[in-house]
Amino acid sequence: MVLGIQSPDIYKKENFNKWATLTQEIQKLKGIKGVLSVGKLFELQKDTLNQKFVVSPVPSSAPKSDFEMDSLKNKIQSMPFYSGLLFNKESNATLMAITFDSKILNSVDRNPILKEIEAKADSFAKDTGIEVHKSGLPYIRTATSKLVSNEFVLFLGLSILVSALILLIFFRSFSAVFFPILVVIMGVIWSIGTLVLCGYEITILTGLIPPLIVIIGIPNSILLLNKYHGELKKHGDKMKALSVTIERIAVTTLIANVTAAIGFGVLYFTGSELLMQFGSVAALNVMFTWLICLCLIPVIFSYLPIPKGKANTVHVPDFLDRILEKTDLLVQNKSVLIYLITFILTVISFIGIYKININGYVVD
Repeated sequence: MVLGIQSPDIYKKENFNKWATLTQEIQKLKGIKGVLSVGKLFELQKDTLNQKFVVSPVPSSAPKSDFEMDSLKNKIQSMPFYSGLLFNKESNATLMAITFDSKILNSVDRNPILKEIEAKADSFAKDTGIEVHKSGLPYIRTATSKLVSNEFVLFLGLSILVSALILLIFFRSFSAVFFPILVVIMGVIWSIGTLVLCGYEITILTGLIPPLIVIIGIPNSILLLNKYHGELKKHGDKMKALSVTIERIAVTTLIANVTAAIGFGVLYFTGSELLMQFGSVAALNVMFTWLICLCLIPVIFSYLPIPKGKANTVHVPDFLDRILEKTDLLVQNKSVLIYLITFILTVISFIGIYKININGYVVD
């Protein structure tokens, strides 16, 4: 891990001593093997008496005056080995290199150590007014894991909320919202269980699978419930309505979900470990969720009473019906205009594709 600063004020006596103190404090933390900065350097000197080289620390003691600080600055900047490595004379940039114990680095025990380092670095920045930048593999790993954790909860929560609102708009019934969401949450639990059974970790990519399952699973429930309510309006027989719903919708949803599963499944053949994990788990759980919805939604609604106003009633056109009617009129009467707009948008899209800047960084 590295801490970096860029300021000529680092060579002021008070700031330099605080930087050196920060170096020593980090060195004392459990799990830290070594720290190197302009506040803690090593100089190789020749011992002519014993005919060997001796390593001596630089500085040997904290500067107590501006004169000592100027002398120390000149000495540090005259050491070519560290130039461009720990400091840059032209840009006034300097960094602190921190080495972790390898056992700590690859475990969750690094997280509290990083928090302590961050706290000490922020304290230095507050005392001196010099901004401290943080980077390095341990820091990126921890920041990434925190990002994955936060986004996992955020995306899953938002997907469930949006799905619940869609169900509420379509069916305006508590049972038609609560039970489909409950069934889809079961699918989410299955997806996380599949990750664990396969020995995969939750990464930025695999963390998208639970929200994906919600988004794919909810349409299955909407199709089932919509057909169920439509059959109830015809004859009012609950069991017959459920039977017809399963018979008619099962194949439709099966084809849709198999197509989606194949789309994710082909990622297994990309050769990328992350994409292979994402594709295989997503494909399996798309089908698992379809099976859960097909089995549980009819069973649950077979025990629930017939929704009020749904049995033996005449369908009254609503807002959605009016939108569909206008869409049908556009398709029938304005087909040339639709083709023209589609062509123009496709051309614009192709132009946009060629303007994409392809790159990849570790911090991505």
